[in-house]
Amino acid sequence: MNNRPVPELQTDPEFEDLIQPRKENYLEELEESIFDHGCLDPVYVWNNIILDGHLRYKICMKWDIHFNIQHIIFESRDKAVSFICREQLKRTDLTGEYKKYLIGRLFRADMNTASDEFMKKHPDMGLNADGQVSQKYVRKTDIATIIGTEFNFGFSTVTKYDIYARAVDDLKRKSPEIAEKILNGKLRVSHENIIELSRLPIEDINGLKRLLDSGSIDRIGYSQLRHELRWQRLPTGKPDSRRIKREKESAEAGIKQMPATDPDAELESLKFTIPSWSKTISRTIELTDFPSTSGNARREVKMQLLNLTRKITRLLSQLEEEDSDDRRTDSRTNDTGR
Repeated sequence: MNNRPVPELQTDPEFEDLIQPRKENYLEELEESIFDHGCLDPVYVWNNIILDGHLRYKICMKWDIHFNIQHIIFESRDKAVSFICREQLKRTDLTGEYKKYLIGRLFRADMNTASDEFMKKHPDMGLNADGQVSQKYVRKTDIATIIGTEFNFGFSTVTKYDIYARAVDDLKRKSPEIAEKILNGKLRVSHENIIELSRLPIEDINGLKRLLDSGSIDRIGYSQLRHELRWQRLPTGKPDSRRIKREKESAEAGIKQMPATDPDAELESLKFTIPSWSKTISRTIELTDFPSTSGNARREVKMQLLNLTRKITRLLSQLEEEDSDDRRTDSRTNDTGR
């Protein structure tokens, strides 16, 4: 039994979200080990907040068992986040999704720390349009290379995981349950599709949650989930004004059923995909050291871009042609009405 005064420590939701939940058998084994041998590892604390050792703390408090506290001094919250991420990345039971998320969060925290340290030394230096220190002074590639070397990733992979982590955090704010399923590997969504998923309005996210709660689609890709949303027309908790308008117009025209296909389906799908392309191209322009790239790599990308440009030109031409037809039709209708 512990006769010493026990400090009451605090937890932080953001810090706890960085820790992948343990399996039930691990909890049982840890409790048994602490019961038999005592709490051998300390609970790591910053500003009275637990950074590592949440389970040890709970077990020791539950059974009144003595434990040691290791106080760590950090100048900022970002440094505390970096510590947690690095400790968690030592685990061998992480899902691939959690590992990507932790790498992305580590990169963001280290970037913030580097920017803060630069601003302390150069307080008169202005920030860029994004409110960050210019890459002339704090280079993403440098921070990403350091992290990549530490965890055996290329620097471009680290920056890619930063985007992944930001998308997961956006999704957490809309649906913690779906984000948790993704991080724990219960819902498989590709890197590109999780970005699209994070951009969905919350009413569509709620519709997806209903699909997932049914338990039958937890391994379907996002494109199929979006297809389910579009064609099953699941209730999302908020009326879709465009859908209501279409149904009203169909009823007024004497149409008893919706058509089997939606003529806007492919355009709608493309509309959601293009921003991801644009962001990838912008990121490539920003992060690539072009003089260091191989001629073969540049030629292959150039060929693909030229091919894409031709297809974009064809599509734009088709859209312009249809718009012209619509304008001519509207003009004839107006003339007839005079």
